[in-house]
Amino acid sequence: MTETADAIARGSAPGAGPGGGPGPGTTAVPRDRSRYLTASGVALWGAQIGQVALPLTAVTVLHAGPGGVSLLKTALTLPFVILGLPVGAWLDRLRRRPVMIGADLVRAAALATVPVAAWFGRLTAAHLLAVVVVQGVATVFFDLATQSLVKDLAPGALLARTNARLATITQAALIAGPPLAGWAAGLLNAPTVLLVMAAGYLWSAGWLYTLTTHEQPTGGAPGRRLLHEIGEGVRFVVRQPVLRTVVIAGSLVNVGIAGVMTLLPVLALTELGWGEGALGLFLGAGGIGGLVGAGTAVRLAERLGAGRAVLLVGVAVAPLAVTIPLLGRPVPGPLVAVGWALVMLKVGFDSVLMMTFRQQVTPAGLMARVNGTMRVLFTGAVALGSAAAGALATAGGIRWALGASAACLACVWIPIVLSPVRRLTTLGTPP
Repeated sequence: MTETADAIARGSAPGAGPGGGPGPGTTAVPRDRSRYLTASGVALWGAQIGQVALPLTAVTVLHAGPGGVSLLKTALTLPFVILGLPVGAWLDRLRRRPVMIGADLVRAAALATVPVAAWFGRLTAAHLLAVVVVQGVATVFFDLATQSLVKDLAPGALLARTNARLATITQAALIAGPPLAGWAAGLLNAPTVLLVMAAGYLWSAGWLYTLTTHEQPTGGAPGRRLLHEIGEGVRFVVRQPVLRTVVIAGSLVNVGIAGVMTLLPVLALTELGWGEGALGLFLGAGGIGGLVGAGTAVRLAERLGAGRAVLLVGVAVAPLAVTIPLLGRPVPGPLVAVGWALVMLKVGFDSVLMMTFRQQVTPAGLMARVNGTMRVLFTGAVALGSAAAGALATAGGIRWALGASAACLACVWIPIVLSPVRRLTTLGTPP
C-alpha cells in the first residue's frame, strides 16, 4: 500500500514527523486506534439507542403525540444543517480530541438531567426538547471531529480498515440498537435508559482521554475570517473530482433511502396488511446486508481494485432497487427482501470505500471543513428525499413515489462511471 495523499503533500511517509522522522505518538497508533474504536463505538450505539429512547420518554412520561415526537426528531437533526459548515471550519483551527471529549461530557450531562427530572415529576416538553437540541449540537462537534481525527490514528493502509471497522459498528448499531432500546425501556423505563446512555458517553470520554497519538497540524488560523474558511471547504468539495463524485453518489443514496423509509411502512402496513413484526424483519434484512457490505469492502477492494470494486458492486446489485415499488404485487415479499438486503449491502460497502477516498484526497488542514460541507449536503439530501417522497405519493400514489426513490438507489453507479473514482487501483493511491 502506497502513501496517502496528505503524506505525499507533506513529503513524508504516514506516521512520520515534519522532518521525515518518527512523529510523536507513532508507536502508540495501534493501541490508540483500538481505544478510538471503543470510544466511537459507544457513541454510535448511544446515538442509535437515543433515537428510540428519547421519543419513548416523550410518549411514556409526557404523553406526547405524533407532532411532539416529530418535533424531537427534527430538533436532533437540524443542528447538522445549521452548524455543519461553521463547526467544520472552526475544527480545522484546533485539536479534535479535546472537542470530542467535551462533546461526550456535554451529552452525558444533558441526558442525565432527564431521568432526574422525571423521578421528581418535573420533566416537561420544553426540558426534553432543550436536551435534544443540546444533544444534537454536541453530536455535530463529535461527529465532525471524529471523521477528521481518524486520519491521524490510522495512517496509510490502516485507514480503510479502520473505516471498515467503524462502518461495521455502525451497521450493527442500526440493526440491534432500536430493539435493544425498546427492550431496555420495557425493563427499566425510558428515562433510565437515558441515564445508562449518559454513563456510556462518560466511558467514551475516558477512552478518548487516554489517546497519545499526535494530531497533524491544522490549516485554519485564528486571524482569518470564518466565512472565508468555510468557503475554502465548500470550493474544495465542488472542484475536487473524487469529492464531487462522493457527494453525488451519496446524495442519491440518501434521497433514495429517505424516500423508501418514509413510504415503505405505509405501503406494508396499510395496502399489504403486514404486521409490525413482518416489517421489522424486512428492514432487518437490509441491516444485515449493510453489515455484510461493510465487512467485505476492504477485502474485495484489494482483490479487484478500489474503484473497480465500487463500480462492479454497484452495477451488479443497485438495479435490484427497482423491485421495491413492486413489493407484494407482483413480486413476493421475500424476494424483495433479498433485493433490499443486496441494495443495502452496496450502501454498507460504499460507506467504507467512499469515506476512505474522501479522506485520502483531502489535506489535513481542510478535513473538518470538507466533512462539515458533506454532512450538510447529505443531511439536506435526507430531508429532500423524505419531502419529495411525500409530495409524489400525494400526487401520484405510493408505488409511483417509491419507484422514484428506488430509481435513485438503482442509478448510484452512474456517477462512478463518469468520474476518476473508477480508475482508483488501491486504497492508498490518490487519483
